[in-house]
Amino acid sequence: MEMELLTSKDNKLVKLAVRLNSDKKAREEEQMLLAEGAKLCLEGIKSGYVLKTLLITQAALDRQEHALATLLKAARHTHLITGDIAKKISDVKTPQGVYGLFARKQAPTLLDLLNIGGRFLVLDTIQDPGNMGTIIRTCEAFGLSGLVVSANCADVYSPKVLRATMGGVFRLPVVVEEDLPGAIGFMRKQGVAVYAATLGQDAKPLSQMQFAPSCAVVIGNEGQGISQEVCRACSGSVIIDMKGAAESLNAAVAASIFAWEMAK
Repeated sequence: MEMELLTSKDNKLVKLAVRLNSDKKAREEEQMLLAEGAKLCLEGIKSGYVLKTLLITQAALDRQEHALATLLKAARHTHLITGDIAKKISDVKTPQGVYGLFARKQAPTLLDLLNIGGRFLVLDTIQDPGNMGTIIRTCEAFGLSGLVVSANCADVYSPKVLRATMGGVFRLPVVVEEDLPGAIGFMRKQGVAVYAATLGQDAKPLSQMQFAPSCAVVIGNEGQGISQEVCRACSGSVIIDMKGAAESLNAAVAASIFAWEMAK
């Protein structure tokens, strides 16, 4: 297959890739995302995402010819890029030389998510991309129905989050809500029991919980926890039983424990 070689960092496709990698606003405006690496791009294709443009270096093509065959077939447009351009696009020290520019799917509404039924996690101002990605990966792995996140959480389509999800973001429905207390109120009206994961004395120990078929647990910000407004909107609160001296757990660890318990 003959492919055009892009050598200029001012090329419009290169500029678009850089913007998608670094700018949440660009991802929103273009309704696109950038996935780096053959494995992550393949996960996108398997999940039904449209690969609009594939940018690859000759070195990556030589090294991963078999793995890239599916991507080359699926991509609407493919271009070779230089190593320097690969470094400009990527935000990691050792770029993989494979970049997929995907069209984003239409995001589900909260009602769409609730119509699926089941159990959910709700995230209040989770800002660390690694935590966000791990939570998405864990929810998808344990079979939760979806994730509701406040608008000030880390962008689920940022490159760091995408890498941490290991492709889970392509499969797990995620709803972003500007008014999280209002969204929780709506969930409760639809019959979903929503519990705030807090350290309060009135919180029920997780070991004593029997989660309803339709329920959700709210995980709070890494430093500040769950806002008072969000706590007040919930049905009740729950705490993870701990025997050690630590007062709390990492947000992603706590989310993983709740996801596991809810999935049982």
